[in-house]
Amino acid sequence: MGNKSSPELTLSFLLITALCLEAVHIKSRPYKSMDKMNWTEARLYCQSHYVDLATWNTVKKGALAEYFTEHGINQVWIGLHRDPEKDSVWKWINIKTGEGVSGDDLSHSSDWADKHPKSHCAVIGDDQMWHSTHCSKRNYVYCSEGDHISYHKIDLTWYGASQYCQDMNGNLATITKTNTNYFESSGWIGLYRQAGHTWSWIGDLSSNYSDWAPGEPVTEDCGLFDPVTEEWYSKACSEELHPLCFKDKLVVVNENKTWEEALSYCRNMTTSDFNYDILSPHYSDYSYLRERIYSRATTDEVWIGLRLLGGEWWLVSGEELNQEMLPECPSQWNHCGTLSKHDTNNWIPRDCSERRNFICYGEREKRE
Repeated sequence: MGNKSSPELTLSFLLITALCLEAVHIKSRPYKSMDKMNWTEARLYCQSHYVDLATWNTVKKGALAEYFTEHGINQVWIGLHRDPEKDSVWKWINIKTGEGVSGDDLSHSSDWADKHPKSHCAVIGDDQMWHSTHCSKRNYVYCSEGDHISYHKIDLTWYGASQYCQDMNGNLATITKTNTNYFESSGWIGLYRQAGHTWSWIGDLSSNYSDWAPGEPVTEDCGLFDPVTEEWYSKACSEELHPLCFKDKLVVVNENKTWEEALSYCRNMTTSDFNYDILSPHYSDYSYLRERIYSRATTDEVWIGLRLLGGEWWLVSGEELNQEMLPECPSQWNHCGTLSKHDTNNWIPRDCSERRNFICYGEREKRE
């Protein structure tokens, strides 16, 4: 499992789902060592090796906190992201499709460290350049009333500053090429981040002028979990943290491999908790299987553990097979079995050298 003194130790949890994503059994052991990565890389990593980044629908934070605290690990990426369609909304990632976000608005969840995730507003810094910061911070205020710019030494949040300027029949100031000399001290300006990645000026005025400080603007669109506080924090998605993944016993692998390569891949997935193999066609929960293949497979058919050897069809699991369900003499080279994402009730013989997605299944737990 790696050297426990290494800072790269254990950076992912093996979270095993029984037959649906809502029924999760947490194994409090690391799966493997891995490097830190940004949020996008973390999600791709989890999708390639597990199912996806963990959400609170698939894990329990109490068990995570205990484990990570014991191993001195803090701040891990989870499947929490700002809604690209509405800047004030946070949602869990969409696990079923593997893309985007879905579900309820989590922006007011009690799991947030500050009870509400940060939004982004612009402030003039002491360097007289623009900086993105949390709108809840307090700063002095620049108001504009027509062409007149006024500076007010009153500590307000960005929203409070906006209302303050409106009460004076104006708005937070818009900066243009012709009025930059008025901004000599730090204070709020009328620039804020709308849905997605768009920064806009409040009020009726617009401006193409820009004077961001180096490295700005910084936005915090991705969610992390801190096991010490057991709370969520927003973070710039470009930051590098360890990902927290969860794993389903039924894994649809979106890599195109031959049947032999798929078999080898599944067996190499075996961990300290489970032995994996390519899926047996006798998997019992066909409704769940159908949903997983249809929502996650990128090929029309997926390899399963069915193979023609010595003139007979065999299951890699060793289970008995009704030979009458398959052709005795399939066309040349069509000696391996697939399931169609459009019809999981029938097995289809295909050429074993063709490349397609496949399904692995963690069938039994290894005993120490």
